[in-house]
Amino acid sequence: MGVLDNQPAQPVPPAERAAKQIKQQAKMTYQQLLQVFNNGARQFWRNPQATPAEIAAALGTDAVEVFTLHGKIGALLASIDPAAIADGASVVGEFTYNEDGTVTVAAPTNS
Repeated sequence: MGVLDNQPAQPVPPAERAAKQIKQQAKMTYQQLLQVFNNGARQFWRNPQATPAEIAAALGTDAVEVFTLHGKIGALLASIDPAAIADGASVVGEFTYNEDGTVTVAAPTNS
């Protein structure tokens, strides 16, 4: 049986097509959020080109908003599968939110 012998594909009912797209979008969104969370944590806390304190200073008064959003994304993902964010969560250090929107990063301890 060759390619030319195949019967044309049957039309997919609209509900099935929509369901398939919704499933794909949910999976892609979840995977993208995981990547953003884990990469963001490593980019901030384990950046070979800048210290966390330098990056926090560069974030300026947007830092609290960025950290809050990142934390909420992490909490959502952890509620689905805590192991999926273990890589990113494991590198997060200590920090303090400041009233002016900045973040102060605790000095790393040498242990």
